[in-house]
Amino acid sequence: MMPECFTELVVNFEEYMSREIQFVSESKYPHHNQQGNTGKRYPIGIIGNAEIHFLHYESESEVLEKWNRRKGRIDYENLYYVMVANGPYDEAMLAKFAGSDARNKVCFHREEGIQLPTGAYIPSDDPEMGNLYSQYQRFVGWFDFADWILSEEPPSPPYSISELAD
Repeated sequence: MMPECFTELVVNFEEYMSREIQFVSESKYPHHNQQGNTGKRYPIGIIGNAEIHFLHYESESEVLEKWNRRKGRIDYENLYYVMVANGPYDEAMLAKFAGSDARNKVCFHREEGIQLPTGAYIPSDDPEMGNLYSQYQRFVGWFDFADWILSEEPPSPPYSISELAD
């Protein structure tokens, strides 16, 4: 998901989870309509204003089966949201993501010196930091996931390279 779509999903999570996914043939993001070198097409779903790219699925029916099964296991009292803000920094979007309850949210970003209640600065010269799954090694050591999940409060002040160096 693009950060703005992920933010939309997080802000309206319970409402959006009560809706059905609608599938579209093209992304609202033109660069995502390029299927890369593989030419492999994948399902693209819409819930409200959030667009979800199901990269690892081949059919809409497969998406629906797995989505609905996983949706049924959601514990709405125990959710944590992790976002990687690739590309240009958008302060309004990140403030919307944090919302009124920042305890269960973290946003990894590459804008040194920015202080957000949910922000975790990760040094990167590349505007595309990658994602938490394929680039996990970039995030290890910059943020203490266990401390965040076990804590009652959001990380304060946000983790940054300077704090970890001390």
